[in-house]
Amino acid sequence: MIRNITQNELILLAYNELPPDQHKKMMNVVNGDPKLIQELEIFCSQMDLLDAAICRPNNTSVQIIKEESCSSSSLEMI
Repeated sequence: MIRNITQNELILLAYNELPPDQHKKMMNVVNGDPKLIQELEIFCSQMDLLDAAICRPNNTSVQIIKEESCSSSSLEMI
């Protein structure tokens, strides 16, 4: 049975979040459609970009949190 595959399903496929039987069926459909192969490759490359991104808090934010945590008394937390 050939059906339309949604972008959400392609994302689940890219993240390997589908049950094994569904994964196999979807890969068969994707491998038969060059457009779906291209979309899956785009998702995978975007995942690589996101994985490579390093998110760090701003030093000023860290300093403010440290100062606030030191200035708070235990009674203020109740």
